[in-house]
Amino acid sequence: MSARLAVAVAMLVGRAALVDAQGAPAIAPAVPIAQLADSIAGRGTVLERTTRLVHWINDRFDWSATDYQQRSPREIIARRSGNCADLASVLRLMLDSLSVRSRWVHEINIQPGTTPARQKTADSLVSARGLSFSVFGLQHNDHVWLEVYDDAADRWFPADAAYGVVGEPAWAAARLSLERRPAPRVAAVGPIAADMVVPFVVAAGVRRSGPYDIDRTRHYLVDAFDRIYGGKASALPSWPAWVRDVEALSVHARAAFAGQTNLHAHTADIAALAATYERLRREALERGLRWR
Repeated sequence: MSARLAVAVAMLVGRAALVDAQGAPAIAPAVPIAQLADSIAGRGTVLERTTRLVHWINDRFDWSATDYQQRSPREIIARRSGNCADLASVLRLMLDSLSVRSRWVHEINIQPGTTPARQKTADSLVSARGLSFSVFGLQHNDHVWLEVYDDAADRWFPADAAYGVVGEPAWAAARLSLERRPAPRVAAVGPIAADMVVPFVVAAGVRRSGPYDIDRTRHYLVDAFDRIYGGKASALPSWPAWVRDVEALSVHARAAFAGQTNLHAHTADIAALAATYERLRREALERGLRWR
């Protein structure tokens, strides 16, 4: 571990153990979270400051697959690794320390290359832990990030600490584009990102544990989707089917978030939406459509 990383981790964890110029252990007063976050975020707009925090997390924490354990932000910082929800938790702590409002976002995305073994694992999770775990299934999986409030612009924008994207245009290009997509900032996330074909529900909530009762599906998966194509995506022949089916499926997905329904009962609907998205891809290719 580099001296710079050791110092940063020690400050975040809140311990007194630091390192000296030679990288050897040393003792010094811990630096408060707010002071560290402010030094990283610097000056500028909320979007600019949030971007610096996300990139700092990208550069210093490793991606790790979920083990279904919920850890505090300080525990995650001590590990220097985490899944999407873990990294969002660290970002949330730093934003809170700067008095920047944020909220949790839960999505479910279509996944390719599924096998019966995956569904068996998904079924066992539901049996053992309840219907809310049906957000993982044969060809779908959940993902967690934050929305951050920009008081000057009076709007919320996405900040995905795992993927490394901040702001609506960057998020939409990375997660919805029908053709080329920017690579994730963190190379280790590349294979995971490749499996995130397209989200079909986006919902926000104040707490990590939910409820995710603020429906953001249309905002991102219809309006923001169309915006990155300058309003031309909505002219594609399969667009009405996309809008209709996303809105219908998202109702069941939000119920799964709340533990009120088993999303596995809608596997055929997810497959049908995946087919609709592929038709949109082909139509965009035929028309030479490119995101802006």
